[in-house]
Amino acid sequence: MALDPSRISKASRRRLGRIVRAVRRRLGPGADEKGAAEAGTPEPAAPADPALHRVLDAGVFDVEWYGAQAGTTFADPADAARHYLAQGRRKGWWPHPLFVPARYRPKAWQRDDTDPLVIYLKGVGDSWKASPSPLFDPGRLDRPAADGRSPLAAFLADDADAPLPLAPDARWMRDGVTLADVREALRAELRDQADHADQADAAAPWRESPAARTLPGLTSLVVVDCDTTADVLTVLTAIDRAVPADDTAAAPSAEILLVTGDRRRAVAGLALARLARFDVRVVLSGQGASSAVDQAVHGARGEHVLLLSGRQAFREGTLQDLRAVLTESGAAVVHPVVLGGELLLRDVGVVYPPRGTDPVPFLDGVHPDSVPWPRPWFEVPGAPVPLLARTESVRAVRDEARVRTLWADVDLAQRLARHEERPVVVARDVVVTRSGDGTFDDTAEPEDDLAVFRAAWQTVPEGSADLFATFGVAPVFTGTVALTAPGRPGTWTRALWPSVPDTARVREAPPALRWAIKTAMPAGDQARQWGDFHFAHSLAAALRDLGQHVVVDYAPNDARETSYRDDVVLMLRGLHPARLPGDVTSVVWVISHPEDVTARELAGYDLRFAASLTWARDVAQRWELPVAPLLQCTDPSRFYIDDEPVEDVVGKAVLVGNTRGKARPVAVEAVRSGVPVAVYGSGWQRFLPPEAIAGAYVPNEVLRRYYRSAAWALNDHWPDMRDLGFVSNRVFDVLASGGRLLTDDVYGLDEIVRPVLPEGRLARFTTPEELHALLAEGSAARYDEEMLRSLSEHVRTEHGFGARAAVLLEAVLTHRADNTSGT
Repeated sequence: MALDPSRISKASRRRLGRIVRAVRRRLGPGADEKGAAEAGTPEPAAPADPALHRVLDAGVFDVEWYGAQAGTTFADPADAARHYLAQGRRKGWWPHPLFVPARYRPKAWQRDDTDPLVIYLKGVGDSWKASPSPLFDPGRLDRPAADGRSPLAAFLADDADAPLPLAPDARWMRDGVTLADVREALRAELRDQADHADQADAAAPWRESPAARTLPGLTSLVVVDCDTTADVLTVLTAIDRAVPADDTAAAPSAEILLVTGDRRRAVAGLALARLARFDVRVVLSGQGASSAVDQAVHGARGEHVLLLSGRQAFREGTLQDLRAVLTESGAAVVHPVVLGGELLLRDVGVVYPPRGTDPVPFLDGVHPDSVPWPRPWFEVPGAPVPLLARTESVRAVRDEARVRTLWADVDLAQRLARHEERPVVVARDVVVTRSGDGTFDDTAEPEDDLAVFRAAWQTVPEGSADLFATFGVAPVFTGTVALTAPGRPGTWTRALWPSVPDTARVREAPPALRWAIKTAMPAGDQARQWGDFHFAHSLAAALRDLGQHVVVDYAPNDARETSYRDDVVLMLRGLHPARLPGDVTSVVWVISHPEDVTARELAGYDLRFAASLTWARDVAQRWELPVAPLLQCTDPSRFYIDDEPVEDVVGKAVLVGNTRGKARPVAVEAVRSGVPVAVYGSGWQRFLPPEAIAGAYVPNEVLRRYYRSAAWALNDHWPDMRDLGFVSNRVFDVLASGGRLLTDDVYGLDEIVRPVLPEGRLARFTTPEELHALLAEGSAARYDEEMLRSLSEHVRTEHGFGARAAVLLEAVLTHRADNTSGT
């Protein structure tokens, strides 16, 4: 019976196609032609591969660079490109130093049916504006690409000998690096790998040689977990943040020793490391990580050694700050504050249970904003990496019988403290993030390491009880002794960190409640680009000024384990709702995206506020839920009249904001009006002429000067926000800064300015024609200096975060007082 193709579903046809392609790959090239020839049919011409031709024709495939990662050589560029498209691109190998698939398509590079390089070359949407490699930022090119070529292809064709336009995360490279420098660095790395091919299996002759002489003022950073190119580049970027930018070859402050277990897997990263602005060397860990660290310290030239993992990165503070704490505290070892991926504490050193010998990460899982930090350092019994210590002391204790992998860093810290008879301290103002487990968190033989650790530390270092008292916690230790379950670290001793009851709180006026401000922000540096970031932290500061304890939660940690400590949860409703603990006073403040809010969601809160007069009233009537209006506001400590001029915007209409993916009328029509315009933000190249685009970003800390200096400070709203009466916080920021606001009309503006401005005096528009007329009229016709100063004072006093925090606190206290009768 013949199969009717029309009766096969699309999904089945796709599955059948995948099976056919898999069979063809298994049979190898020519299988189809062979079968056809044996059947007596003419041999068809080999079909063209559009992706292969696109890659080769664009001139963005580097055979030597790709072959080094694949561990082979290719005589024919087409063979290398074909190998990349079939295998290499899913392994993360770079087709060219200036293109990284995992960077260009960070969430889909392995699962895309079409190769990321092919997607890039097609130039869909804004794809050519992205930085496809740390070595190539198209925004730093002197001239745009022409003739329909991608910026990368144009650079390689026209400017291949020019210095590379480095992205911000490659500022660790020396100035003036060219593509020729990159290729020569690769060849040097390959020569070294060939010369030391058997080093990993060889004995350790370095033990017989004298240790390197140390240089005052130099720190050797010994970094484990550098096994891939991504690891190496992450390390170099992180160290660049922590090492002074004015380091010179004549007087360096740091050298880097990268400990890697597979030099070939990291070949691209190690090649680029040769071009770093600081000295970088490689140590192979063939005899194990601990042995490699010993070798690195033996050859270290620094007066101090900083031992850390490639899974860790500096977030706040610098290497100089760590060294200062080591000197000022007189400690043997300094350890920073370590945050996990959700920006909750991973550890601030280790402590020990009253009757146990397993080290427990201190304050693991606690929100850092909720901790009463001693400054600038405090003593702990021990600590894992990162560890800063004196090189000679590390060498002195390295030959002792000790833990080799598991808890080796904790063991080392405690041995150093015992050797020097000085404490281990944590530097409060140096913060490191940790993205995953590292070398010192795993071992092939945990039983042996655990036994050695316990034998070495039958009497654990003192200080845990004093630390609990200092931080006001009464820990509850749970889990099992590690020796009873060596292969299951998830069951080992751990702790909860409830606070010691504070009986004084009931006498405070107002009571000092614990607030958790929930947001939809990601837990990473990109959160600082969100308006919610500044809004949440300004509100937190205002509540703290009222005697409250406040933490700010990001989307990934809105259901953290320590939520049981919270008294009040305040959700700043933006893109996503939050999960609420069961025993809190819950508050929602809808500040954006009201179209996503449902009656069911609002009903789950005890108190409801909305940054709109009309939406609050309409929703309360429609859903029969009390919703109080509470407009957005400004931070008076950041937005005030600052007369230091920004010459680039004087006499111009300025807009600070991104495109939102659309041609925002306030910017487009302002340019069409013919007045000078300065726009700061991303994505504007599609909609505005180059002369109107002044930059990509203005730091929030100096934004007030731009608003104050400009002839007009432009503003508009999302259409749904405008229609529903949600006044943008930019309105408050501009007025608080003494800026000359020009905004689209939205209900609620009169409520803000009525006590100061005569009716109809605020510059607002509803049509392009009205906008053009206002721009032509000039801001002096609407605002004078006395009026601007009065507006600033009024907005900063009546519409600042302090005023909003007072409303929220009063509502919470009233609600809690009214609901205590049943408790």
